[in-house]
Amino acid sequence: MKKWMTTGLLLALLIGGCDESGGGLDHEVSQKIGDYEPKETDVVNTHGKVENLERFKEFYEHVSNGKKDRVRVVFYTDEGDPILHDIRFDGKEFKSVMDTRRDKFGQGEIKDFTCSNIKYTNGEMADNVYRLVDCGSDDEAIILWY
Repeated sequence: MKKWMTTGLLLALLIGGCDESGGGLDHEVSQKIGDYEPKETDVVNTHGKVENLERFKEFYEHVSNGKKDRVRVVFYTDEGDPILHDIRFDGKEFKSVMDTRRDKFGQGEIKDFTCSNIKYTNGEMADNVYRLVDCGSDDEAIILWY
């Protein structure tokens, strides 16, 4: 009889524990993301008009000299939605995280990748273009253009 009572109690706990609505992964995936709140260190590109460009140039100089640094570049879609691009250089390679979850018409995902180099060009897409290159399956990722 004790064996059946113990089994029944265990079963009741398991059923009660699994009945919680809104929990688990589904809740996290459907959770509303907060609004983007700019920081004074963010480099913001609004359709080619760049705020805090000096911070990005400092980042570029640091990584060109092999010095560790990180920067966040935020660019806005035509509809005005922010896309956040966090880039960290560890002295050898670049870790890149692109967050498009606030873009109402975009992928709505977080994409991360690793790249070996950064490249500056001018006169192509815009007067000044910075790209992460040698990124494995992704050949390159544009960071900033103006």
